Amino acid sequence: MVNQVGRYAASDEVDDFLLMKMVMELPEKDKMVMWSQGYLDSVIEKLPEYARDILENRKQKWEDTKEFYQQQIEEILSDEEFIKQSKGERKLFALFVMEHYRDLQSLLFAAYDGKITDEDIRKFVYRRRFGGRKKYLH
Repeated sequence: MVNQVGRYAASDEVDDFLLMKMVMELPEKDKMVMWSQGYLDSVIEKLPEYARDILENRKQKWEDTKEFYQQQIEEILSDEEFIKQSKGERKLFALFVMEHYRDLQSLLFAAYDGKITDEDIRKFVYRRRFGGRKKYLH
């Protein structure tokens, strides 16, 4: 689902000053939604040159975070214990992942099934930043 800024940037007639104003008024969460859904680059292209760093700096920060999680997943996937557990029964493997890698389990299960995509990691980064679930200490 594309937000109003994304729809406006995709239209044929774009006033770059109005687009810049719309981007400036967006909360951080909505800017990150545009990145996680993959259409932030098209918005950046339509912005005037002097205003592009508004989004480019944030985009770089989010991309760095995405790279961090990708590296973590790759390290876990190459871990001997993880490989050993993944070759066993699926239920025992799921319990192993839930016990040892609770925070990354959604990405690990997607990688285990061979279906992990760049979009999955972007959405994961977004959910980590603006997730609805609260973690309580008991």
